[in-house]
Amino acid sequence: MIGSVRHRVGRKRLLRVAAMGAAFLLGALVPHLTHAQRAIPETTDDVRRVPIPPVDRSRAPIVVLTGGTVIDGRSRSPIPNAVVVLQGDRIVSVGPAGSPVPTKPARTIDARGLWILPGLIDLHIHFTQQRGSDMGRYSDSDAAAAIRGTVLADQMVTAGITAARDVGTVDDVALRIKEAVDRGMIRGPRVLWSGRLIASTGGHGDEVTSTATGREKPNLGGDPHGVDGPWEWRKAVREQIRRLADWIKISAPADKEELAAAIDEAHSLGVPVAIDSYGPYTDWAIEAGVDTLEHPLLLSDRAVALMKQHGTAFVPTIGAFDNLLEGGYPTAGIPSGGFYYTHSRRFVINQQDHLKRVNEAYRAGVPIGVGTDIPFENEWRYPDAYFRELNYLHQAGMTNADVLASATSVGATILRMGDKLGTIEPGKIADVLIVGANPLESLKNLRDVRYVIADGKVVVERTPR
Repeated sequence: MIGSVRHRVGRKRLLRVAAMGAAFLLGALVPHLTHAQRAIPETTDDVRRVPIPPVDRSRAPIVVLTGGTVIDGRSRSPIPNAVVVLQGDRIVSVGPAGSPVPTKPARTIDARGLWILPGLIDLHIHFTQQRGSDMGRYSDSDAAAAIRGTVLADQMVTAGITAARDVGTVDDVALRIKEAVDRGMIRGPRVLWSGRLIASTGGHGDEVTSTATGREKPNLGGDPHGVDGPWEWRKAVREQIRRLADWIKISAPADKEELAAAIDEAHSLGVPVAIDSYGPYTDWAIEAGVDTLEHPLLLSDRAVALMKQHGTAFVPTIGAFDNLLEGGYPTAGIPSGGFYYTHSRRFVINQQDHLKRVNEAYRAGVPIGVGTDIPFENEWRYPDAYFRELNYLHQAGMTNADVLASATSVGATILRMGDKLGTIEPGKIADVLIVGANPLESLKNLRDVRYVIADGKVVVERTPR
């Protein structure tokens, strides 16, 4: 009996070994069948790239833009008197006057005298942190946060910002805003979200004192949000990806092993990582392969060279700190001058140093994206904060053309959506902004919004001022 069982077990092992050998030989002899080289025909239009059934766009309505000057995000020179054809949620063709045009489009937009460019991208927002001058009168909740986020989403797309990355949210509010925009329930940009900020116990995002007052936050006996040790950081990453996060957001302080574990875990699952950091923690995160560094806070003299070496992108959010220095956030009770009452921000912020660091990164060839990070008073600071951020980048030494690229093509690449967004070319998602004058001559011209097309739909249409 025992010999018979051993014979069966041994035979099963031989079969398994033979199957493994056959699979190995098949992969070696037919490399085009390997997972790494087999393209998925259609995926979701986000960073997760989940396979979806084929989409038939052949009967989708066609929109034609004629006569405008196109800044396509690819060519060095604008295309005058261009013809752009959109069908459904995709760009079909881009060319000069005389290019073929469908005979019966659903709509033709006369863009003569106007400028056509890709929709703008904000890489650092928090949908749930909008506040009003009298919000202190009302109890906060996830529902209140969702209402504030919905208002902000509409503000963004109205200004021509057609894609946004939320880098830290209350519960799943940003995910539900993403779904509502995708389903056409509300107006807003394409949303990529990061779930909850992952922080060590007592670190940035897990402090128990208010930045505005220094007082202890209510409900201190509640569940802790901080995580400690490499395996807890890995688990926190897995939990966010399980909750459908497009990006992972981590923060300092943390030790080298924790940062490296989180970054490795996210990358192993195909999800990029952003970090809110400062000082030596920034260098550790860059060396561990973090994808984007948020803020120029207390950068070491090694940081820019490390970013260049490791391919780290930079989202400076300069305006967020200028706001602190020049006036604070009065309705939130935050005085001007810098950070107060926060254990993880025990350093001075200096606007000129921030501009200097951005210039250093720009000259080194580090990819620079546009992010606003306005935590309070969004209802009157946005979208002005976005256009002010463009001006800060210009002050830091970037040309208008490079600032515009940061807001479009470079931003899309940083977002991990460069194959779908950021340029006007066939096959890309039809996110298009049409403005009244040349933004290459003056970035202020981006404020003169005439049309916004998001996911192929005209969501904003304005007459000339």
